[in-house]
Amino acid sequence: MAKWGNAVLIFAGGVAVMSFVGTEFGSIMGPEPVAPEWEAISAWPGQEAENVEAAPEPNRVFTAIVLDDSGSMSEDMQAARLAVAAAVETMAPEDFVSIVALNKGLVLPFMPVEEARPQLRAILADVVSQGSTPLTGAVSTARRVLGEEAARAGGFGTYRILVTTDGQADDNATLRLAIEDLARTTPIQIATIGVGISGSHVLNRSDLGTFVAIDDVSDLEQALQSAVAEQTTFSAIAGFGGE
Repeated sequence: MAKWGNAVLIFAGGVAVMSFVGTEFGSIMGPEPVAPEWEAISAWPGQEAENVEAAPEPNRVFTAIVLDDSGSMSEDMQAARLAVAAAVETMAPEDFVSIVALNKGLVLPFMPVEEARPQLRAILADVVSQGSTPLTGAVSTARRVLGEEAARAGGFGTYRILVTTDGQADDNATLRLAIEDLARTTPIQIATIGVGISGSHVLNRSDLGTFVAIDDVSDLEQALQSAVAEQTTFSAIAGFGGE
């Protein structure tokens, strides 16, 4: 099997898409679609691990969930915590999961799903609604911890970031550059679930990943579980919400 398992093949197909319908980049005046830099991708993660797996599992999925804990989540925070916990329950026990909150930071380092499940609700209980929406920092943290896992696994497996957010990033310009670099130089797949977001969003670009809009947090559990159920791409949630 190729070094990246299914990830590079899927990434290649996803990045080649040139449709920008329904986003702030929805016209021909938008930015050029991001194309993969295969030399950079083949060299990813570009770091050595202290502990390397002797026999890594090529079909393992590594998912970093970025959880919006900004002040605007307010009374929706409890439902968001429960939605994340329920989504992890549906993951394969041998896969790996990590959780990064926008303001609290890394709350669950990568570990096997079967180890994360018993402690997850207690860990998430400490994630409260506060602060702003520093999406760039959270996505960068998710990228970093995925790179560390990839180094340990020799690059084998599928690597994903699943973002939940209810608003615009504090730093849209920086986020755009960060997400374009991620799409261009890594095999990491990214999907975003936007909760009650009206208008455009910097993460809503089909050359960078999947973006699905839901009306409110009551739909988040189903959207997250749909994303988790799709083991190799995020296409399963593309039509969520009755489309």
